[in-house]
Parts: sequence; structure tokens; C-alpha cells
Amino acid sequence: MTEPPKKLNHLSPLDRNNPLSHKSIREQLLIKDRAIASSNYGIGIGDLEGNITYVNDAALKMWGASDPSEVIGRSVLDLAQSPEEALNVMNAVLMDGCWEGEIAGKRKDGTTIVIYLSASVVYNENGEPICTMDSFIDITERRKMEEDLRLKEFAIASTVYGIGMGDLSGRITYVNDAALKIYGTQDPSELLGKNALDFAQSKKQAVEVLSSVIRKGSWEGEIVTIRKDGTPITTILSANLVYNEKNEPTCIMVSMIDITERKKIESELRIKDFAIASSVYGIGIGDLAGNITYVNDAAVKMWGAESALEVIGRSSLEFAKSKTEALEVISAVLEKGCWEGEIEGIRKDGNPLTVHLSANVVYNEKGEPVCTMDSFIDISDKKKIEEELRIKDFAIASSINAIVIGDLSGKITYVNKAFLNLWGSTDTVEIYGKSAISLADDKTQAEAILSRILETGSWFGEIAGVRQDGSIVPIQLSANVVTDSNSRPVCLMCSFVDITERKQAEQILERANEELEKRVTERTRELVTSNQRLVREIEERKQIETSLRVKEEELRLKSMNLEETNTALKILLKQREQDKEELEEKVLANIKELVLPYIEKLKNGRLDKNQEIYLHILESNIHDIISPYLKKLSAHYQNFTPMQIQIADLVKDGKTTKEISEVLNISDRAVEFHRNNVRNKLGLKNRKINLRAYLLSLY
Repeated sequence: MTEPPKKLNHLSPLDRNNPLSHKSIREQLLIKDRAIASSNYGIGIGDLEGNITYVNDAALKMWGASDPSEVIGRSVLDLAQSPEEALNVMNAVLMDGCWEGEIAGKRKDGTTIVIYLSASVVYNENGEPICTMDSFIDITERRKMEEDLRLKEFAIASTVYGIGMGDLSGRITYVNDAALKIYGTQDPSELLGKNALDFAQSKKQAVEVLSSVIRKGSWEGEIVTIRKDGTPITTILSANLVYNEKNEPTCIMVSMIDITERKKIESELRIKDFAIASSVYGIGIGDLAGNITYVNDAAVKMWGAESALEVIGRSSLEFAKSKTEALEVISAVLEKGCWEGEIEGIRKDGNPLTVHLSANVVYNEKGEPVCTMDSFIDISDKKKIEEELRIKDFAIASSINAIVIGDLSGKITYVNKAFLNLWGSTDTVEIYGKSAISLADDKTQAEAILSRILETGSWFGEIAGVRQDGSIVPIQLSANVVTDSNSRPVCLMCSFVDITERKQAEQILERANEELEKRVTERTRELVTSNQRLVREIEERKQIETSLRVKEEELRLKSMNLEETNTALKILLKQREQDKEELEEKVLANIKELVLPYIEKLKNGRLDKNQEIYLHILESNIHDIISPYLKKLSAHYQNFTPMQIQIADLVKDGKTTKEISEVLNISDRAVEFHRNNVRNKLGLKNRKINLRAYLLSLY
């Protein structure tokens, strides 16, 4: 036997000349692992001891079997014509990692079969041998054909392979039609008599090939030659010496096949294969039953695995959150040929995963489905962001504050329901596209505010707006520029509230303060006048006392006058005290009814830090003003909380539970709770005594 040919895609040069093997290679690259099962080449996998663990249909057919169980589990030595030769091959594979060559075997019926075998050791990711893989083709008939071709010259002329003959110097003496076609001519005279070296792209390589043939008797491999039109072609060349009956070399015979297109296809397929493997999208290939046969690195990383071996061979249903949903997707792919959409899966660590999946059936050149291919991308973060945006959008839409979004020129692009209620409309069409400046009562002020927002990024303050019906409404506006992740402005956002009630409360409080100040001034003036009158009367009394020492009669008369004056003064002082109490009650009542409720509403509203400070100062000043008036009230309500004092006073004034809850901005249950505590502290628990009547009796 001659030296084993160089390893090239696990095929001998003669195998490559077979159009069927060309077709098989294309299917193998396109379908990947699935091609193993449907390959025209026999494929076998075995353990390291030579026991068969897998064979494809081509291998079964080659050995004349129909059921894999007839082969699986048996030793490869059982199928060899020479167990000793087979054992040597197996040892060579284990020692060198691979072996390639011809070997004789025997079929199930005992007949001899000659195969061209390419065997190699399969290693795992740690570089450890795990099994052997054999690729082989039946060359029994081919061997017989070669014998026939040597006997029949016409067969050489009509073969699909390019056949050429030349002398020992390389000068061409014969070419068949296939060889003429390969070189782009129909006239043999364009080749005959010329040296074959002249048609090689690399003269150096051609000389080496010729030398090898002369020295060793044969050469097999790929070589690039030049056609008649100057274009390069790649051929698989098999050259050997032809010997006469005296075993003397007489000429050189060359067999060749043009594999230019096949090389181009192989290159394109390798590029596509690399593109799939390195894609940032997860790529998976599976059989028609849903079992995974291939995944790229992106898919392995997406599911949190360390190796594709953790995924390959498993059902795609194992990676789905809902097996029912996954089955529906698989059925849709098989029925319609494709499916696209979102589906939830489970990572290796059990965490949920949402992917956008595009799945389709892969067909061979006969239009037969051979496998499925999935392309998917992790959109878990995107879904989370979308959910957060939906929540924020709902929060904006349902906010009690009016919210407006507009472009950088001030044109309105979005308003929430609170704005429509404030503006006095239910249709967004009436407001979208309008300029926000047109909604302001003072257009000049609005333009200045817009400019300030664009310059500084935000603005806060009060401005008068115009409703749809033309009425004016005071609003508190908070506006800012919205920027993207690169800090570039994309739109404007404004939030504002109707402060009409607050303005009214401020006006009421201002009038109350003015009235209180006026009354205090009047009362002070009256007291000063009374004091002055009292001083004058005392002076007069002193004068009368002095005069009484002189005139007793005048003293008696003056004493009588003095008693009358004292009586009148007591009446006046009593009246002044009653007026003072009446004023205190009216001041307290007005502040509790007209001021404090609105302060509580403001406190429960959405205020910024400055507003909270102003409100706290206002509340403290009001309490300072009315604190002298509460001393008398507090004396009756010892150990009462401030809230219990307020509720007790409102009960005394005849307010119902509902009216009290509205004034103090608390729930009815809270009012009832405080009323019960007031009764307990007054000792009225379980006593049928009206609380208001009892409180009135304390004054």
C-alpha cells in the first residue's frame, strides 16, 4: 500500500472528485450536527476502548444493517476484515490523535467492503480525550472501477474527471474532454505537447509535485492552475507513475477535478459559520423534535452556562418558563415555517429571562425541513425599563398636580388629566401643539420664564394662567429641562397647581390680621382713655380729701360723689372684661374656622422646602398671637393634647364630626377617636352626658 494521503477534510482526493461527496460537504457545513445523521458518508462514534456508541444511516446501509442496535455496543474489531489491522489503526488513532487511509471490512452478510477511513480522537474543553469519531466511505466499487478504467481507454475519455497523461518530463501527451473543459478549451492541440508546469500558478509548487511523483510514484493534493483566459482555478490533483509489465515507469497519469466553486462555497460557509459563532445575538440550532444541537457563545453566556456542552442535547422546553407556551411556539414554527415574538425563559441559576425570539425552519435544496434555527436577544433589562417607564407614565397621568411636557420651543406634546381639569377640557386634541406661552395671562413674563428655563435648566415661582373659558387662575409653576443620558436637552416638563384657595386663604388671613390689629388699637385707646380718666379722678379725690379737711360738708358730698364714681368705674371695668372675652372668642373662632383649616391643607399639600419654612413661620406667628387667648381654654382642658383641645373647642361650638374632619383635614374615625379620649379625660366615660353641654357648662 502506498503512503496514506494527506488529511484534507477527512476525504481522499478521489472522494473529492465524487460530486456526491461535494454535495455532502455542503450539507455538512450548512446543517452542522444534523448533517451527521443525514450525511452520505458513514459516521461512527465510539468510546476509547473501540466500542461503537453511534452510527448514522449511511453507516448502517454500508454494512447492510437496518437497525442501529445491530451495531451499537459491538467492538470495531468485529467489523474489520483483519482484526489485527483494525487494532493497529485504533492504536495509531489513540497515539497520534488521528488516522486516515483505506481499510478492508466485512458486511453483515460476510462480503468484503473497502472503505476510506478518517478517524480522530474527540477532546473535551479540558483537552481530555472522551471518544473517537470515524468518517468513512465505501470505495469498493470505486476500486473496481479504477481497475476497469485502466483496461478501458474510452472510460478515461468519457469520465467526468479531468484525465491527462504526460511523459516523465511533464510534457502533455493526452487529455480527455473533461480536462479540456476544465482549462476552458475544446481543442486538444492547445494543450498537447506543452509542459504541464506552464499551466500552474506556482511554478515552484508544480516542480515539487513533479519531483514527488518521479521520486515517490504518486502525489495527491490541491493545486492552483491557470485557465486559457488567465483566471485561476483550484483543482484536486492525483498524479502517479504508470508502469509497464517490466515495472518500468513509462508515463505520468493525472486525475483532476475543478473545486473552485466548492472552495468558494466552503469559504463563504466558514465565514457564515464564524459569523454565527461570534454574533452578539444568541443563535441556536435544533432538530425538528426541539432538541438543541448547536448554540453559539452568546447563547451560552445568555443562559449563564460555561460551556455549550451544558446545553447541547437538551430539549428547548427545559429552558422555557412555560412549557405550554414553548410547545405552542414549536408547533407554530413547524406549521408556518417561522415565529417571532417575546418569550420568557429560565437561566441556569433559576433567574427569569425574557428574550425576543425569531425562529424558523431550515430547508435543504429539496425543500425538505432538516432543522430549526433560532435567533434571540436578552430583553430582560429592556422589559424592566419599560415597566418602570409605564409606572412613571401612570404616575404622571394620575398625578393630582397638572403636568405638561413640551418641546424645546414650548409647544405642548403631552398633558395629564389634572391639567385638562384645571384648563377646563376633556380633549387633548384641543391643547396638543399649542404654545405654553399662549396659556399665560402675561405673555411677556411667560417668554422670559421660557428663556430662563432654557438658560439655567429650571424655574420655580407663581404665574397667572388663562383657562379655556378665558378666566384667570393663579398657579405655582415648577419647570425644568429634561435631558438624555448624554446630558443633551430633549424636552421641557412643567408641574403646577392651582393656588386659588391658598391665595384666598392668604387674603382672609391678611384681613383677619388687619381687623385684629384695628380692634386691638381701639381697645388699647379705650383703656388708655379710661386710665387717664382714672388718674384724673384720683387727683380729684386727693384734692377732695384735702378740701374735706377744710370743709367737712364738702367731704361728705365729695365722698358720695366718689362712691358713685367707683360704682360706675366697676361697671365700666366689668364691661371691658366682657368685651375682651368676646373679642378673644371671636378671634379664636375666626382663626380656627378661616385660617387654621387652610394651613392644614397647605401642610398636606406638595410643598418645596422654602414653602414649608414660610408655612411653619406663619403657623408659629398665628399661635403666638392667639396663645394668650388659649390660656383660659387650656385651664379647662388640663392634660389635653393640642388636637384634643381643638376638637373639644369645635364640639363646644356645635360642629358635627363630619364638619370637624373637614376643618382639621382628618378622617371621621380620627375625630371620633379624639372625642372618646376627651370624654375619658373629663370623666364622662359610660355617662349619659352630652359632651357639648358639659363643655359649655365649664365657661
